[in-house]
Amino acid sequence: MDDIWAIIGLSSLIASVVTVILGIVRDIFVERYRFKKQSEAGFIQSQIKIYSQLYFLLQRLKIGAITPELFGKLEDNIKELNNLVKMNASLVESKVLNKWVYCMALATVFLQGPEVKVREEIREQTNERIIQLASIVKEIMNKNLIPKYRKIVGETVPTLD
Repeated sequence: MDDIWAIIGLSSLIASVVTVILGIVRDIFVERYRFKKQSEAGFIQSQIKIYSQLYFLLQRLKIGAITPELFGKLEDNIKELNNLVKMNASLVESKVLNKWVYCMALATVFLQGPEVKVREEIREQTNERIIQLASIVKEIMNKNLIPKYRKIVGETVPTLD
């Protein structure tokens, strides 16, 4: 009779230890997975924020919404864009950065005020590059970042139009 109680006690002890160990292992894996997903969602959320700001500023430049009364001087708008990209370069894809550098080079030449004919050509090239850059930003947001974010978080983020 004592052997039965010893076997029952020992098997209960073993079951308890195994349950605790498996619970700890499960919690470690679940927390690691949850932390990874939260980190990924946070990174994507930061990218979405930067790309949204960049897109808004590019759209303003593209349609000419840069009057000093409402939005400040053209130079200030370009500086704002440049600072946004510069401060968050690690969150921006390389093809966006490459296009951005080219736009900035053209904008610099434009703002230095060369002769009128050259200035108009540069303005057209800059506008063309801004339109291309806005299109790339929109594509990255709508086809890459927003679907990933929705998959992880389940919240809806509006797409860019």
